[in-house]
Amino acid sequence: MADHATQDWDRIRILYELKRAGVAGFYALDRAHKLPLSTCSKAASIPNTRGERAIAKALGRPPHQIWPSRYDVNGRRLRPQPAENYKQRGEDRHCQIGEAA
Repeated sequence: MADHATQDWDRIRILYELKRAGVAGFYALDRAHKLPLSTCSKAASIPNTRGERAIAKALGRPPHQIWPSRYDVNGRRLRPQPAENYKQRGEDRHCQIGEAA
């Protein structure tokens, strides 16, 4: 079993925790922080500093606890981000080519 402290939270867990914190969802968070729509939704899957900060603030946690792969052990953001942080994960895709949505 993988160490939870070293795994990024998946978008389902982030959404669950946002709802527990009283946030309706990613778009509500975008609007509350005056971010372009989809910023927080995308940040759940790929690196986006502004979206990560908005999500982390709503959850009352530092971003490096939610996305340890995007930060060093001291909580400083990795620059540049590792290439694997930009690869689309299976759970992020909503349909496959040739399959119904």
